[in-house]
Order: sequence, then structure tokens, then C-alpha cells
Amino acid sequence: MNKKDALPSRRVIEAVRKASKKIHFGVATARSYFLAKAIVKNLELSGPSIIHGGAQIIDIASGKILKEQRIKTEDLLKIYAITQKMHLSFCIDEDGRDSVKMSKKWKPHDLLGAFIPSLDSKTASLLEKELSRISTISIHRVPSWDKGKITIDISHASVGKQYSILEVAEVLGIKTHEIIGVGDGYNDFPFLMACGLKVAMGNAVPELKAIADYVAPSVEEDGIVDIIEKFIL
Repeated sequence: MNKKDALPSRRVIEAVRKASKKIHFGVATARSYFLAKAIVKNLELSGPSIIHGGAQIIDIASGKILKEQRIKTEDLLKIYAITQKMHLSFCIDEDGRDSVKMSKKWKPHDLLGAFIPSLDSKTASLLEKELSRISTISIHRVPSWDKGKITIDISHASVGKQYSILEVAEVLGIKTHEIIGVGDGYNDFPFLMACGLKVAMGNAVPELKAIADYVAPSVEEDGIVDIIEKFIL
């Protein structure tokens, strides 16, 4: 689901429901809870989900927050200053609603996540260099909803899918080598490395395919169905 408002197909919904009867099934996404909840509401997920790239671990079925780590206000203001200097849009994820573009009218407060969208590779690299001076944040490259572009996701320094998968394993009372990890973006590299079975989607970045145990068909081809049929059902 590489588009902001993309919904899982009927095939995916049915396959996930079947898989959820055999294993715990959750999502790991850089999206906010607001977006993730709307997209996966029909999947009947049975396991804790990693939201905001690890800023939250949530049981989506009940909405219960199992873990949360926010970006500090002072860091957000530093990021905003950098993006203003570079003439870039800086978007923030407000609780309970869609992301908004930060402006000087923003009332400062801690947030779960933020991002700078639709960058070319050169600009993304320059921005990463500037942001790397802020030691208390994490910077993650993810595929943009605009084809061929890059989005930079921002979170607290202690946040990441690879750390969150350890938390998920603890919640479920299992070992990480019992987890099947599926991804397609740059930020999924450490996440997959923490999982027992590493699966890259057909539309994944080359770096992820290089370390994968298996490359599934693309998201557009309902690759998750192939994964479920091959490794779960």
C-alpha cells in the first residue's frame, strides 16, 4: 500500500483473516495511527502493531497503546528552522487526525512523528546531513507517495522498527526469530534484520531485496497473499 489512501484488496483481507487464526498478525508502518487505523480496519489484526515507525506499539483492534515515545518540542522547532532555511515543507502528525504542514502559528507541544515529503535524492541527502546534528532524533528514508521521490520520517532517537520488534516479541511471549518480517522501504532494513524470516516485496528498494530470504510479488500484485500462502497457511 504505497499510496496514502490505498486500501487492501479483498484477496489481502481474506488472506490476512485466515492467517490471523494461525498466528499473531500485525502491521509495522511509518504511518500515523490515524492513517493506519483507517487502512487496516477490515483486516481483523490479531497482534500488536508498530505505528509511526516505532513511536507507538498499539493493539489496533482495541486501540490500546502498549508503548509510546514522542519527539520533544525543542527538537521539532530545530527541525522546522532547518526546513525553513532549505525552503521545504515540514509536516507534523497531530493526534487523532491527518498530518498538517507546520507553520509559525503552531502551538508547541511534543509529537509522535513528523516528516518532510517528496524530496529528490540530492535534497534528501542534504537534509539528512543537516538533521544529523540533532542527536535526540532518528531520521528514516521511506518511499514517497509521489513516485520516484523520497520522504524523510522523523522520530525520537530511541524509536525504530527494529527496537519495536523486540517489544512486540516480549508482548507476545515469543523470540524474534519466530517473527516473519515483511517490508519494502529503506527504514525496513534493520526491522527485517531483527526477524527470523526476512521478506521483501517486489516493489522494495534494492538494498532490502539484497538481504531478504524471499522476495514476494509487489504490493500492487497482492504480494502479501503469496507470503501468507507460502509460509503460513
